[in-house]
Amino acid sequence: MSTPKVCLVGQVLVDVTFPGRGQEPKLRLGGIAHAARALWAMNCPCVMAYIAPEYLDGAVAKFAAAHGQATVHKVGNVLGSPNVVTIGEPTEAGPQGYEFLLREEQNCILDVQTLTKACHDDSITDFLVFPGGFDLAATLREVGKTTAAVHVDANFQPDDPSAFGDLGRRFATVILSTSSRVFLDRYEGKVARLCESVLGAHAEALLLKENRGGSRFFLASQPGRAIQTPAHPRAVQHSVGVGDVFDAVYVVTRHGKDDRASLAYSSAVAAEYACTTYPDDFKGAAGATLQFSIEEITQLEGVSLPWEDRPSCQVYIAAPDFDYVDRQPIEEVVACLKYHNFTPRRPVVENGQMGVNASPERKQALCDADVKLIEDCQMMLAVLLFDDPGTLIEIGMAVQRGMPVVVYDPYHRAENLMLTQLPNLVSSSLDEVITAVFKYAARKQTA
Repeated sequence: MSTPKVCLVGQVLVDVTFPGRGQEPKLRLGGIAHAARALWAMNCPCVMAYIAPEYLDGAVAKFAAAHGQATVHKVGNVLGSPNVVTIGEPTEAGPQGYEFLLREEQNCILDVQTLTKACHDDSITDFLVFPGGFDLAATLREVGKTTAAVHVDANFQPDDPSAFGDLGRRFATVILSTSSRVFLDRYEGKVARLCESVLGAHAEALLLKENRGGSRFFLASQPGRAIQTPAHPRAVQHSVGVGDVFDAVYVVTRHGKDDRASLAYSSAVAAEYACTTYPDDFKGAAGATLQFSIEEITQLEGVSLPWEDRPSCQVYIAAPDFDYVDRQPIEEVVACLKYHNFTPRRPVVENGQMGVNASPERKQALCDADVKLIEDCQMMLAVLLFDDPGTLIEIGMAVQRGMPVVVYDPYHRAENLMLTQLPNLVSSSLDEVITAVFKYAARKQTA
């Protein structure tokens, strides 16, 4: 079998990541550069048909030379915007806080003639298109004239799937993420609605990436069935571009491997990309991963938790959630859980806050309501702001009941032996805490 050759079509951006207090921001090329790194790591020939401001042209050429001598075609120019994206939450424990500088001023001017030239390379086996900002209709019309398989990562565009018709044929794969506004807004987070809209009419296959909950793969030829692939929990250094790496590995490994194996390799290599921002380290780890046999890669354990199953996991928030307390860490935890489609339950917010002069009857009613809420939940996430007796008692109650208990300790206050040893996890890392929620929620689903 000949080596696949993939043409990446989309914008090149500059990602600026703010990793945390006391750490310097990290700048690197983003956009289709993430997928290009994956192709380089797999020693796969790469064509970059890119759109970017002129000031990035030199950096793109240098990048291509350093990453497998990739062929470069500038198929569009950007005016009015520096194509700089700042990322406030690099691990994607919760909302990433993307800010696309001067987004409203961006004007992408597509060079159709150069795009046509890039498409005339008959050795290209696959096109992987990342829409957003540029003329998608004109792009699809040119790409559609080729005989190569065409895949589209539709996270940012189009809002209306009828725009896929400009390809003139069905996509080999439409790829979407559960964090995409297209999925959340147009399809209201309904997987069945997404499949009904896309499969068959516009695509032979649909790949749904579900963040730390794994992925699912649907085929138009097998309605009602899905291949479920687990995610592999790691200490995440960054999440930006991880999904693009998944896409690129899938597009390459589908040549000569069945869908289940291809998706398993994609998930494992994407996990390696999330662990480092150093290309050589990633290339080494990806190469080692790709050496696993199909049997080994498909049997790797991980976390599978479909998007629509997560709301049934009610997470009791044990914390001093009072109006006179700085509740920012609590609000962060709640935002993260909602972002990933879990159901956080806040006893103080739901049942009320006890007044200073509360009657014995009022105290008993609040106590009973909180205990009932614990019984209704499947997991406890405690936020340790200080030595709050109520929080500590609730942790003990949950441990006694056999509930999974995860403790978020943002201020490093957990020193007591019972507190550090009895919960399933005590961590000051929000990334570790949310990963643990996925892990224990998935176990509850399969129990």
